[in-house]
Amino acid sequence: MKIAIVLPTYNEKDNIVPLLRALQKEFLEIPHEMHILVVDDNSPDGTSALVRKEQDNFSNIHLICGEKAGLGSAYIRGMTYALAELEVEAVLEMDADFSHKPADVRRLIHALDEDFDFVIESCYVLGGSIPAEWGWVHRMISLWGNMVARYLAGMYRIRDCTAGFRAIRGSLLQQIQLDNLNVQGYSFQKG
Repeated sequence: MKIAIVLPTYNEKDNIVPLLRALQKEFLEIPHEMHILVVDDNSPDGTSALVRKEQDNFSNIHLICGEKAGLGSAYIRGMTYALAELEVEAVLEMDADFSHKPADVRRLIHALDEDFDFVIESCYVLGGSIPAEWGWVHRMISLWGNMVARYLAGMYRIRDCTAGFRAIRGSLLQQIQLDNLNVQGYSFQKG
């Protein structure tokens, strides 16, 4: 299977190179053709220049740049590009700030290998845990935000409506018609 990890970035110069290298290390243990697509919103800190340098070392790193239009827009641009240009069979969403662990990429892909079409990494499932570094305000916002989203949208069985670390089969994304979505910021990750 050909898989792309979509990494939206804005001012991630301190994280991007260590993250790209950590992912490359993880890819050695994954029996699929892995790619990384950085979707940079014209970061003024030089994030894209660092990605271009890494492209000299790794042919599976791709970069698209555009105007800052929010996280949802960046994911849609990235997924559309990954499906059309890279011709991937699955896409992973992942934050570029190490809030999602590169080592967990294998677990998401393993679930795809088990014939799931949509996999969400969540701290609200059996065996999950809220990150220790989250303060009480962050914990409460996450907890209440999830409860409200679950019940307002009628998604009672979904444990985490706000998780941004997911794996989605390309065939499922193509049914969604990404070009028709009108989302702003983090609303892309809800539901």
